[in-house]
Amino acid sequence: MSTPESSPYTVSVSADGPFIHYRSLASARNSAEMASRLSSAVTLGQAHQLNRIMFDSRGAPFQAGIAAQYEYAYNRAWQLGLTRDWRIAMVITPGDRSYDFMETTFINSGYIARLFNDYQRAVEWLCGQGAAPAETRAT
Repeated sequence: MSTPESSPYTVSVSADGPFIHYRSLASARNSAEMASRLSSAVTLGQAHQLNRIMFDSRGAPFQAGIAAQYEYAYNRAWQLGLTRDWRIAMVITPGDRSYDFMETTFINSGYIARLFNDYQRAVEWLCGQGAAPAETRAT
């Protein structure tokens, strides 16, 4: 399953490992838009019995505010089926600090989540082969 070409994101089963690859081509503007996007990713994961997801947001800085990030991690993600047993990797452009609070809120709300600026290290961590991401974080 993939999303249409005109969509601001794509969702597919990754060729790089057993996980859902969500590629953001444009930043979501609010919690409702983020939830709509997440719904298709969770549905695909459930259909393929996968509970690992890569949010690949390189080149798409987060534009929704801190309140939207909090609402997303604490309420909407759970409501859409992203249960706390999902492993979540978020890949961003080096130097992008707009997702820092998202990582914090996901972890504080009980998810297994990490932020990376290196795609391959994120894949390794997501698939259970890599070290902790401290060395891969944007500085």
